[in-house]
Amino acid sequence: MIDELKVIEGGNRSGANAVLKTLTLTGFKSFVSRTHLEFAPGITAIIGPNGSGKSNIADAIRWALGENNARVLRAKKNEELIFAGSETRRGLGMAEAILQLDNSSRRLPIEFNEIEVGRRLFKNGEAEYLVNRARVRLRDLQDLLAGANLADNPFVVIGQGLIDQVLALRPSDRRTVIEEAAGTRRLHLRREDALQRLKHAEIELVRVIDILREIGPRVELLTEQAGKWTEYETIRNDLRRRALRWYRSSFGTTATQRDELVARLVGIDREIERLADYVTETEGLATGTDEQLRTARHEEERLRIAAGDVASAEASLRERIAALSASLEAVATERDRSRATLAALPVEVAALRERRGTVENEAADAARRARESADAARLAEEDMSRTRIALAEAQAARVETERAHVLREGDEVRLTDEDRALLGRDDELAKQAAALAADRAERERERARIGRELERARDAATEAGRVTESVAERAGAARNDLQRVDGDLALLRGQATALREAVARAAEELEARRTGTAPTALPKGLRWLHERLAIPPHLRLAVRAVLGEAIAFPSDARGFADLETATRVTVLVPNPRADLVVPDGCSRLVDHLKLDDDVGAVAGALFRNVFVGPRDAAYRAASTMREGIVVTADGMVVTPGAIRLPDDRVAAEQQATERLGAMHRRLGEELNASERALVQVGLEREAALSRLTEAETRLADAQRERGRLEVAADALAASEADVRDLVRAGEARAVAVERERGELIARREQLTAGRDAAKHATAGALDAFSATRRDERVAVEAHAATTKRAEDARLDAATSEARRSSLVRLRDALDEQVGATEKRIADEDARVRALAEQERDAKARLAAAQEQLGRTAADAKEAARSAQIARERSLAAEGSRRESEQRLAKARERLAELRGERSKVGVEEERASGALTLLEEQVRAELGLPEDEPLPDPGSIEVDEEPTEQEKANALRDLQRLRRRLIVLEPVNPLAAVELGEIGERHRFLSEQRADLEKAMADLRSLADDLASTIAEQFSATFQAVDREFGVFFQRLFDGGQASLRTSDDPDEPGIDIYARPPGKRIGSLAQLSGGERALTATALLLAILRVKPAPFCVLDEVDAALDERNVGRFTEALRELTDRTQFVVITHNRRTIEAADTLYGVSMDEGGTSKVLSMRLSDVDERAVS
Repeated sequence: MIDELKVIEGGNRSGANAVLKTLTLTGFKSFVSRTHLEFAPGITAIIGPNGSGKSNIADAIRWALGENNARVLRAKKNEELIFAGSETRRGLGMAEAILQLDNSSRRLPIEFNEIEVGRRLFKNGEAEYLVNRARVRLRDLQDLLAGANLADNPFVVIGQGLIDQVLALRPSDRRTVIEEAAGTRRLHLRREDALQRLKHAEIELVRVIDILREIGPRVELLTEQAGKWTEYETIRNDLRRRALRWYRSSFGTTATQRDELVARLVGIDREIERLADYVTETEGLATGTDEQLRTARHEEERLRIAAGDVASAEASLRERIAALSASLEAVATERDRSRATLAALPVEVAALRERRGTVENEAADAARRARESADAARLAEEDMSRTRIALAEAQAARVETERAHVLREGDEVRLTDEDRALLGRDDELAKQAAALAADRAERERERARIGRELERARDAATEAGRVTESVAERAGAARNDLQRVDGDLALLRGQATALREAVARAAEELEARRTGTAPTALPKGLRWLHERLAIPPHLRLAVRAVLGEAIAFPSDARGFADLETATRVTVLVPNPRADLVVPDGCSRLVDHLKLDDDVGAVAGALFRNVFVGPRDAAYRAASTMREGIVVTADGMVVTPGAIRLPDDRVAAEQQATERLGAMHRRLGEELNASERALVQVGLEREAALSRLTEAETRLADAQRERGRLEVAADALAASEADVRDLVRAGEARAVAVERERGELIARREQLTAGRDAAKHATAGALDAFSATRRDERVAVEAHAATTKRAEDARLDAATSEARRSSLVRLRDALDEQVGATEKRIADEDARVRALAEQERDAKARLAAAQEQLGRTAADAKEAARSAQIARERSLAAEGSRRESEQRLAKARERLAELRGERSKVGVEEERASGALTLLEEQVRAELGLPEDEPLPDPGSIEVDEEPTEQEKANALRDLQRLRRRLIVLEPVNPLAAVELGEIGERHRFLSEQRADLEKAMADLRSLADDLASTIAEQFSATFQAVDREFGVFFQRLFDGGQASLRTSDDPDEPGIDIYARPPGKRIGSLAQLSGGERALTATALLLAILRVKPAPFCVLDEVDAALDERNVGRFTEALRELTDRTQFVVITHNRRTIEAADTLYGVSMDEGGTSKVLSMRLSDVDERAVS
């Protein structure tokens, strides 16, 4: 169930926009179902009884903003935030809280007007952080919220008792609170991070310096070795250059001749090799001509056979094309069939689902029959138990009869003695049978009585249960009525208070208007007269208008400079004639005034012929009267021949005053109606409380009565079971006694008959034995019948259960079959697509086969042509054989000539090569080159200019000098330059890193110093602002007094001390304040912090709990002033806080342990109050 709640609008008295717009909870603590709350600007109040889950809303907001400390969220571990279940409701596996924030002012650094931030927690411990439904990291969420001062802000959600804890903190911890309010926490973290990075940089710098000290000497050594190797390499290159130059110049014509001879030998060898190959090939051709002819004929036969094979392949391809065509038709047919099957399968699925519904109904019927069969089996087992007892008794009787028959046959001699004993035993058994019969009858009556009492007790217990449930429902209804009436009462009290304040303000404004209205000034000297007259309010303007006609001047003739200070004033009346007739619709003005004796003569003279009336009467009098004055209530003056209209401003003020008076009267009436409604609701509350008390009392009585009746019913049931056991035991004893008496009677009859009638007695015993056997058979049959009924009932129950199980399995099978059919639909659809693909593939193969058939036909023609060509080649081979033999003879002659020429050239080449080898050995000796290092080609050696003869003569001496210099430089390190490049690069890198680290350390020290300065400045500014506002709010809440914040003098542990002195007291220490004074002081500090560093919204969890009603009023007034920059959500029980709220939510807890949010529109409450 989703609780979609509407905001209760009580009039937005704040101009700030709502940053927190909505909160949606699912599975969070006691909010099991999805609960959606909307928040308006200003103050939102959340009310409800203790334990209803109000504070869980504050915990949810704190949790959604990234809080991870379970203890702060009032839990031992995070998994406890998920609803764990109750007696009537299972637990959930996930908790979710979603906040919708208004970002139209771009407080948050993201380009959206509305942002959703949320959090999810699963039972397995997995958590998700959401921004606009997208998963993010916790760090990303905190960075986003930090832009609006919502991340790590302890003043966004202020929990229960948190404010009073600020006063109990040590001064150093209290300084942390002010630092958090100043927003320096992140600056502290940045400074600590900078200092940590500086520490790491120092460690890294030490390590770099150590490495540089280690590799510095190695770099110097390698630098020296690299220079030596460079010189060595320069001299060696010079030596090589000079030696090669000498080698090139000394090589001379010998090398050229040798090269020419070598080239000539190569050409002769190539020609000899070619001719030898040609002779060998020609001889092979000549030798294998017959074989070639046979091969040509075989090739001809092979090509002919190949032509036949190609023809066969062509026929095979034609057959394959026919098969592919047939396969294509089959695939098309199969595709059509699959499409038909696919069209029929949905009908089959519908039929299977219909059959599943039928099977479901049959399974329910089978379950019902199984229960009925189980009941029948239980009854049959009870009957079987009774027949088992009867069978045991019959078997006992049969055994007894057999024993009596055996004893009778063996002890006939003792029959006479036993007859007397049997007679006595028979009397005893008769007495026992009578006693057992009487006892059985008594037990049966007692059992019947207990059964009736048990039935009545059970009926009474059932009725008591119904009564208890009914009384519980009435008690719940009465409790709900009481809660509703309490809510109505609180709302009506708030409304009545607001109306009283409105009436008082209207009365004050009305009095201010009446006393502060400045009409036309009276003539100087007549104000005293106006003040001495008792004028009705509606005639004040009329009197002023009349007094404006009078003229006052001082009698002592001292001038007219200051008439107001004159001691004696003479009043001149402009119309002193006799009394005039009162015009129609008018009356004398003097009749409406109350005159004192000392001013009666003056007032009578002034108002002698002045009349007052409505405007229509004044208009009529103006046209008829010749003397006198007529005035109206609004100040219009009518004289003979003239009308002076009143001042518009005065008339407007008069009308505004009249409207204000009307509003005052209307508000008074509404206040009276509200007070009557308040009294009525109070009576309703008393009645509801009385009903609740009565219902709870009746509920307790009904529960006690129900418990007593259930205990009595249990006792009666136990008694009935005991009596039933006693009755069954008595029946067994009675049966045994009767059986024994029957045996005794039989034996007595036998004894009475005497020995002569022994056979007759034996026959009678046999009859008795037969009767017992028949009784036994009857008992066996009855037991067998009951056993069979029990087995049949059990079999029916098992059959019904098996039927139900089979139907359940059939239902599951039908579900599987439906799934299989749906899968078959998918398979058939895939099969149709596969068949379509197969059809396309078959068409492609058919086209390919047809194309291959065309190629095969062409190949057949080509094979026939090739066979004809092979025939022609075999005929031409014989003609070419003779030509090959002639060319072979000529080639042999040329080959002999070339071999002789090569021998001569080879000798000349060996002489030139020997001379060059000697020259190379001499060059190697001069250069000191190893044997495995080849000499370059002298022709490829480049020189700047050809050496002169003098240079050629000095070449060997220069070579020896350079060789000695190389020996002096040895040994050298040829890898020094490479190692120097590697180690030098590392040395340069470390040097640069050292410079970078030193620069970074300087920057970090500067950053840490700047952050420390910023923190100090920001803390100082915030501290001073909070100190100033703390004093202001302290005086407002205490109506006086002084309070301030002071930094402690301890340099090792800087902190903040609080100085508070309520009005009329000399104390300044927090320890000497009372509990209420501490609460007001803490509240003043909270309000000061919120004024200096306002959060976008703030959740206050019962922070007004310790304040009395008067101080709560001051607190709410201060809170209202802060709503221009902060949106407040207040969790409270206080009536004055509720009255000050713009929005109201109510939270309650149902019987299942889950919280529900209720709402009511204030306009609806006003309408009911008026009605």
